[in-house]
Amino acid sequence: MSKPPSNRLIEDILTPEILFAQPGLRPTLPSQFKFSPDGHHVTYLQGTEDAPTTLDLWHFDRINNEHQPLVRAADLNAQADESVTELSDAERAERERKRQFTFGISHYQWLGHEPSLAVYADGQAYWIDISAEGDAPMRITPEDHRHSGFNPSPSGNLMSYVRDGNLFYRALHPASDEVVVTEDTDECVSNGLPDFLAAEEMHRFDGAWWSACERYLIYCRNDESPVAVSHRLEIDGNGSRTIAQRYPYAGAVNPRVTLHVYDRENQTSSQIWQSENASDDCYLARVDPVEGGVCLQTQDRLQQTLNLKYYRFDDGLWQPLYQETSETWINLTDDLRQLANGDLLFSSEDQGQRQAVILESDGGRRRLAGPAHINQILSSNQRVATATGWDESPIENHLFEIALDGSGYRQLTGGTGVHDIVMHRDQAIFIDRYSDETMPMKITVEELNPARSQTVYEETISDGHRYAAYSKHHVTPRFGSIEAAGHTLHYRLTPPAQIHGQHPTIVYVYGGPGAQKVRRDWGSLLVQLFAQRGFGVLELDNRGSTNRGSAFEAGLYKRMGSIEVDDQVLGTQILHNETWADPERIGVFGHSYGGYMTLMCLAQAGHCFKAGVAVAPVADWRLYDSHYTERFMGLPADNEEAYKQSSVIPHLVNLERPLLLMHGMADDNVLFTHSTMLMSELQTLGKSFELMTYPGAKHSMQEAHVSIHRFHTLLDFFDREL
Repeated sequence: MSKPPSNRLIEDILTPEILFAQPGLRPTLPSQFKFSPDGHHVTYLQGTEDAPTTLDLWHFDRINNEHQPLVRAADLNAQADESVTELSDAERAERERKRQFTFGISHYQWLGHEPSLAVYADGQAYWIDISAEGDAPMRITPEDHRHSGFNPSPSGNLMSYVRDGNLFYRALHPASDEVVVTEDTDECVSNGLPDFLAAEEMHRFDGAWWSACERYLIYCRNDESPVAVSHRLEIDGNGSRTIAQRYPYAGAVNPRVTLHVYDRENQTSSQIWQSENASDDCYLARVDPVEGGVCLQTQDRLQQTLNLKYYRFDDGLWQPLYQETSETWINLTDDLRQLANGDLLFSSEDQGQRQAVILESDGGRRRLAGPAHINQILSSNQRVATATGWDESPIENHLFEIALDGSGYRQLTGGTGVHDIVMHRDQAIFIDRYSDETMPMKITVEELNPARSQTVYEETISDGHRYAAYSKHHVTPRFGSIEAAGHTLHYRLTPPAQIHGQHPTIVYVYGGPGAQKVRRDWGSLLVQLFAQRGFGVLELDNRGSTNRGSAFEAGLYKRMGSIEVDDQVLGTQILHNETWADPERIGVFGHSYGGYMTLMCLAQAGHCFKAGVAVAPVADWRLYDSHYTERFMGLPADNEEAYKQSSVIPHLVNLERPLLLMHGMADDNVLFTHSTMLMSELQTLGKSFELMTYPGAKHSMQEAHVSIHRFHTLLDFFDREL
């Protein structure tokens, strides 16, 4: 088949330079929305037109309907980019684990019930009283050091933080001297921070917590010395260096994690929990201070058992509260909340879809009536809880109110689309970040009683918007679904911007657990880049993807790279019904697990996919980290054949289609070793492939120059091969 006419005939189409160069095509969207304690202010972080990635703290005065800056990053001497500041190793790790690509003010918190905030920027913490206009921010942390792991107490009067792997705290009112909690000198030990596995895979980003009474400071001590040292070569534009990294590979020894309680009254610490690699207490998943003690969620090494237990401060005794088991794995959440009567509000997927449950103080358990699937519990009182999730369609997200007596629930948001919600503590008002396929972003404050809506921010593609010149070629996608093995698979199909005969299609895939690509939102401008270049784009969430419940995910257990490929192949049948699509010219592209999926699709279904681009792909799961890999594959020693079949390497003998392989040369997540294994095996088999590596780039590959070059290379490849 002949290729479609060149899109050089189309004026004002997107290019990688236009899409990725600063300041970008979309305005600097506000983020990290929070309510002030009294609900009168909405605060958020936002960059400026001149410096979109350097974030300042702003507030929206709901009474006067005005936006004003509260704290400028420049006022805190916060640097604008990483090239002009010396981040500590802990800060670098925190940024990478949180996928944080901005500078200036990194995050902030309202303190207690007072009109004051803690603001964090450039390794320092500051206290700000917003009722005292003109007062300069007060530095909390010593200015001659860098810090991380900032942790304010419930009242806001105490702040703990980490410096050089040790934990400290100080009182703010009246200001006191710094108190030393730990004094470890071993470079393998850190206190008050999450370990690598906790942050990267469990999404537990905290390592220290204050008790409700503020007498106790609970903290993790992480000892990486049991983890074998591996050496990886990190290459950047100035040369190369060997990095000694304690990376916990699948089946290998994990870090030793212990949990301690520091008593402020007698200034002593006691250990209350320790990890054991082979026991039910292998992973410290969640730590939740409650009245009189602390609740722990722990998992076994295979993550098939979740234990919830309570530690009492007064007598040091443990009480088991709940246990859940699974034949596959148990997903973690942040849904534990203590109710005023001592009961615990929790959620579980033990019946396939996530539902809210009450764990009663007398040992009883009640399942609550709610929507089809909950993805997050946001707030609760003694009468109702609020949660986001979906009832009719998993590609939407709505806010629900759930009665705690089990009598029912109601949906609080309307229309079709995606509502991301921030609740005020009294549950009468919430911030709604809304998007659908025609609305890029609308942010409102919604009041329930009486019903009232106030617009905080709205993005419209009108004159003056940087995307306006290209929006005439913007393509609104079509959503649909297909059936596979008794499950409904949802897809988003974006046709080419201008149709001339038949066009090639790119299957833009992720495919792995923990992610959902197909949502009824405005979508990614990256898809519009492909569409304006003359490609259709198909995105499909195969079995194993998230927000569908454990029953939908479990099919890939101990056979990754199987049903996901089957579902993506099935999805391409959609294109046979599209007059603009050429079913003989289908490419596949993905990053990380999507890169793994690209390789598996080309190797197992070359009859369907004509070419593929694999970015930072996993080649062999034995080279990935323990917590993620063992959750889905079990232990390598117990499942050798499963690991072999889920590895890309033995399937490469069947790869006959053109491949472009891309990888960052400083990747500390999916190590560059994965791509060198692929290169070696492809060369041994005599297989031709194209390669592009990026010196200094880590797994996210977010640098503007890297993105511009990467997508020029990718588009040129698909232009040639499709």
